[in-house]
Amino acid sequence: MDNLKKIAVLRALQLGDMLCMIPAVRAVKNAWPEAAITLVGLPWQQAFADRFRHYFSGFLPFPGWPGLPEQEAAPAAVARFLLQAQEQQFDLVLQMQGDGTHTNDCCQLMGGRKMAGRRLEGHYCPDEKLFPVMTESEHEILRLLRIVEALDIPLQGTALEFPISSTEYAQANRLMQQLQLQPGQYICLHPGARDPRRRWPPAHFARMGDALAARGYRVLITGSAEEQALTQAVAEQMQYRATDLVALAGQTGIGELAALIQHSAGLLSNDTGVSHIAAALEVPSVIIFSPYSDPGRWAPLNQALHTAVPAGKAHDLAYVLETIESRIPLNTKNHERLRSYSDI
Repeated sequence: MDNLKKIAVLRALQLGDMLCMIPAVRAVKNAWPEAAITLVGLPWQQAFADRFRHYFSGFLPFPGWPGLPEQEAAPAAVARFLLQAQEQQFDLVLQMQGDGTHTNDCCQLMGGRKMAGRRLEGHYCPDEKLFPVMTESEHEILRLLRIVEALDIPLQGTALEFPISSTEYAQANRLMQQLQLQPGQYICLHPGARDPRRRWPPAHFARMGDALAARGYRVLITGSAEEQALTQAVAEQMQYRATDLVALAGQTGIGELAALIQHSAGLLSNDTGVSHIAAALEVPSVIIFSPYSDPGRWAPLNQALHTAVPAGKAHDLAYVLETIESRIPLNTKNHERLRSYSDI
């Protein structure tokens, strides 16, 4: 493909979905390092583009599209968006959202010189070579890398990334001092998830939190401000004392939260954005899956560092505890000292 100057990437989704896109974007940037890559996404994703400024040099707000659930599409806003996109005169538009049932039409109307993405068998696309057929069995990261392969450019690995600024590290360090947390001496429990159906019961998190506390770790319960009742429920059901980050610090920025996860000994969470942050930062994790999420598509690829608990095993607490103990070793430094930290 010719030397490209302007590339657009459509992926108007949430944090975990966005992080799974980074290996594909990394390969595109490596192939065309001088190209200006514009992220087309939901309004909140301006901050995502800023965080990944080493890949994205522009951002175009996406107004939604008929058939997509993430944002209601207003016809006038859609018309303005398409006009803005066409004025950009993109050399390449990459459709990186779903199977293309709705998004391929959207990307084609953006008016780029070339276009690539995924498609369902038998569905129309502008160029079959640049639109490999999608199957549901593919992992999300590998699914997007198939687009890279169709472009005949080299892959740059499957690793995720999550850049953290010096300001975010400083704010996280202040929180750690305030909460008396030592690096490597605490475990993060994240009981929330954007989709309530993906949430493991608070009582289960509490039981695992007690098991981790008994192994010598402080327990840090994390979540958004909207999840305060959930984090409080976990803390109240634990026999050991836990540190409820939401109750003590309120809303924590995603960068500060990522730094706290990075400094921890491990993460126990639902299948949600923080699980992908732990994967990006190479922090050991155990991820609880529900019937509403497929570990074959969303579990971290590095199975030596991360363990996915499938929905069929999620209510077998003995199995989950064994999984956690195999992933997160006994903290011999604090084990005896924290025996006196218990309320039992």
